[in-house]
Amino acid sequence: MYIIIFAFNIAFLAKIWYNIPEGGDFVTYEFNTKDFEIEYIESETAHSVLWERHCHAKYEMIAVAEGDITVTLEGQNYRLQKNQIIIIPPLLYHSVRANGEGSYKRITALFSADAIPCVLREDFAKQERNTAVHTSRIEKIKEICQKEDAAFFAPLLQSLMTEIFYDAFMMPQDRTKAETDEFLRKTFEYIDMHLHEKILLDDLARYTARSKSSFCHLFESKMNISPKQYILQKKLALASKLIDEGVPHTAAAMQVGYENYSNFYRLYRKNAEKL
Repeated sequence: MYIIIFAFNIAFLAKIWYNIPEGGDFVTYEFNTKDFEIEYIESETAHSVLWERHCHAKYEMIAVAEGDITVTLEGQNYRLQKNQIIIIPPLLYHSVRANGEGSYKRITALFSADAIPCVLREDFAKQERNTAVHTSRIEKIKEICQKEDAAFFAPLLQSLMTEIFYDAFMMPQDRTKAETDEFLRKTFEYIDMHLHEKILLDDLARYTARSKSSFCHLFESKMNISPKQYILQKKLALASKLIDEGVPHTAAAMQVGYENYSNFYRLYRKNAEKL
C-alpha cells in the first residue's frame, strides 16, 4: 500500500463556481480522460476550515499548488505545502483541512489501479511509502493546465502521470512511519476485519474496552465523523469497487453486509458521486 507525498500539478478544463460560506469562494476546473478524473480547485479562506471527508473506491491524489493543508488519513496527519502531493489508496477514509487563512490552489485526481503501469502495479498496491519531493516539471505542467484542447493534451497528461509513478519508485524513501493511536488502530482493525458483515457499535465498543457512548464520543472527537457514518462510507466505497470490477449490485450488497438490497441501493445511489 502506498502513501506518497511529492510535487505535482495537473491539467483541467471546465469551469464551475461554488460559493461555500465557511470555506470561501471556490472555482473548479475539470479535466477527465479515460484513466483520470481531475479537479483543480482555487479558493480563499478566512480561517482554518475542513473541506472534505470521504472514502473512495479508487486511488486519489491530492496536490497543493498554493497554500498549506493537512490531510488526515485513517488518524494519521500529513501536512502538504506548495508543490507537494499525497496519493491515497482505495478504501481509506481521509479528510482535508486548510491550515489557515489565505489563497489555496489544489488538485485532486481519481484513478483505478489500471492507470498505473502494470510493472509497478503489484508493488504499488502492497507497499507503503512516505516521500516528499519537488519536481522541475511543475512549470511545464502548469503551462498544459492553461490549454483548452483536452483531446490533444490527454496523451501528454498520460505520459506525465506515468513518469510520476516511476518517480515514486526511484526516489529515496523515508522509512519512518507515523503511529496511529491504539484506540483508532483497534477500531480500524475490527472494522476492516468485519467490513463484509453487519457491524454493531456494541461489538466495536467491547473490542476497544469502552462503553458504547464513550466509544462513539471518542471516535467522533478524533475522526470528525460518527462511527456509523464512517462504517457506511467504507462499506459503500467497497461496494463501488466491487461493482466497478463487474460484481452484480445485489452480490456487492451482500458482500458488504446488506441483506436488504433496497436499503443498500438507496444509500448507494445517494452517495454514488462521492465514491
